[in-house]
Amino acid sequence: MRPASLGLVVATLVAVASAAAASTPTRLSISGAFHASSSRAVSRTLEGCGFRTNARTLLYEGAAMRIGQGPAVARVAFLIPHYRGPGRYDARIPAPYGRTAVQVVTGRNATAGVASGFYVATSGGVSIVQSKNVGRRGHSGSAVGTVHAKLRLQRGSKRLRLDGSWHCRIDPTSNGG
Repeated sequence: MRPASLGLVVATLVAVASAAAASTPTRLSISGAFHASSSRAVSRTLEGCGFRTNARTLLYEGAAMRIGQGPAVARVAFLIPHYRGPGRYDARIPAPYGRTAVQVVTGRNATAGVASGFYVATSGGVSIVQSKNVGRRGHSGSAVGTVHAKLRLQRGSKRLRLDGSWHCRIDPTSNGG
């Protein structure tokens, strides 16, 4: 193989390996009052992130995960104010409507906008292990991390545990608005 061809092969392998690392799948698990996992996601395309520049807030919403055999679903959501890049963030940081930075929202089915329960964090955190171009207007961004939290039903006593890893991309129109 000629040296120029070898360089092309190496560059191609590096690009493929980088793309594979960047597309680390989300693996979330919910246990306790009910069980759900990202392996039972209704649709993987509905997972996403956003970044609000004025409040320096990173937003994450996971795909709808089926609860049991029926149509009920759960979604994991993060709202991390004062985002400053990779690091650990407390799951209990206050969020609007009496919620917390980490929450699990349940619904009767996967249709958007209809929630039947809100679980708020009582302990734990979100760790951002890698981020790229988060808050850089007009550019795609990404964030990768883990979450370990205990939650309780906002208006009740049911309890959950949330564990796993997550990854999301921020499209240019949601990055820095």
